[in-house]
This record gives sequence, structure tokens and C-alpha cells, in this order.
Amino acid sequence: MTRRFGGFLTSEEPSLQMPRVFIEEVLPQIADAVELKVTLCLFDLLAEAGGYDAPLAEETIYRHPALRASLKRLGSPKEPDESIGRGLELAVSRGTMLRFMARIVAEGANGRGDSWFLLNTPRNREALGKMARGVTAPPPPLTQPDGSSPIIEPERPNIFRLYEQNVGLLTPIIADQLIEATERYPLDWIEEAFGEAVSYNKRNWRYIRAILEKWASDGRGGADEEHRGRTQGAGTFDPERYRRWRGNPARGANLPDL
Repeated sequence: MTRRFGGFLTSEEPSLQMPRVFIEEVLPQIADAVELKVTLCLFDLLAEAGGYDAPLAEETIYRHPALRASLKRLGSPKEPDESIGRGLELAVSRGTMLRFMARIVAEGANGRGDSWFLLNTPRNREALGKMARGVTAPPPPLTQPDGSSPIIEPERPNIFRLYEQNVGLLTPIIADQLIEATERYPLDWIEEAFGEAVSYNKRNWRYIRAILEKWASDGRGGADEEHRGRTQGAGTFDPERYRRWRGNPARGANLPDL
């Protein structure tokens, strides 16, 4: 049973600030509730960390109590980590956040690294570029106990990397379509669709999108209820039908020859 909210105590409770442009420009574009929840909690964490310039460790985001509670399904033993990851991926793809790796290169570290996030502002983009080039040292949260600095490596959204590695130059129009696909389909679907297209030597986004639409309409094994809710109107998921289609050597003939 949903508990009714008792109202805001504006004179007593601390307030949370966020850029007005988020409400005016970014919010109308967000179609995925998970991305919205993740983004709102990112602003909460930034406020706790000291402001818009603060880097946020990925593990800190995953531990956010309100975020985890909001994404935990009632009665389900499944933890919300996968949903949080998708929300972060969408935020990075949309350009709300910047993601980078802080990689330790000391002897015995095996090149391991931690994922961090920055709010996408001109100041943070400049700072991230300088850290990546070694012009400036990373701020204290990123340094090691012995005072050494990690190697900073800016990261592109996963779907953007997939496109650039398998298709070609990313244009703004294609980037918008890739973000939309990330909202509609799980990343593992998208990764496999890229692989399917490459195997048929159909290295273009129209063909990859056709594969995803085919799976959404005819069914794909392992689709969960959450994804079914995000693809309403795209057809009924039938895992058995999907497996039969996947097992058909001529399945490529069912896709457009683009």
C-alpha cells in the first residue's frame, strides 16, 4: 500500500539545487523513469559532495539508499544494480554526465581502475581534459593513499563506442537515435544486434535497428517484464518464437536488405 506524503516542511528541511536548464531542456527529453531517478540522485550526491565540480565514484552512486529503494521491485529478491547501470548509461549518452576511468598504474596494480562521473559543464569538461593530458593532477578523492595520481581516461557511452567500432563516424542525428534505442532496448540486445549486423556485413544503423525491432515484435529469449513495459506497442514477446527464428539459417532474409 502506498503511503500518502504528508507535505514539505520548506522552512525546516534542506533544499536541493539543480540547474534550471535541466528542467527546461533535459527533463522533457527523458523518457525512461530509471534515467530520471538516477539523474535526480546524482544531483543529491553532488550537493553532499560539495557542488557541481565534485567527482562522484560509481560505487557511491550504486549505494545511494533512496535510489536503490526506488528501483527495488516489491517482493523481488533481485537487486536494482542493473537498472542503476542502465540509468547511468543513459545519462552519459544524453550528455548529462561525463564518465571517466581512474586507472592505477603502480607496480602490482594490474592496471585496474575505478569508474567516476562528473556533471557535464564547460568547467568540468576542461578539467577532465587537463587531467587526461596530465596537465593538472586529479583532485583528492581520486588520488591514492600514498599520494600518487591515477591515469585519467575519459569514456564514451557504450553504444557510441559500439557504433564507432562497427559502423563509422558518429553524427548528431545518429547519436540521438542511439540514445532512443538505449531507452527502448537492453544494452545486451543492442550489443548482439551489432554482432548480427557485422556477421551479415550490414554495417549500418538502419539494419541494426531493424534487428532490434524484429526481436521486439517477434520475441527474444530472456526478455523481462521491465523491458516489456518499455516496449509497449512493439508487439508481444514470445521466447520460443524468438528461439525458432534464431535457429533458422535463413533468418537474415526476414530483415530488410539495406
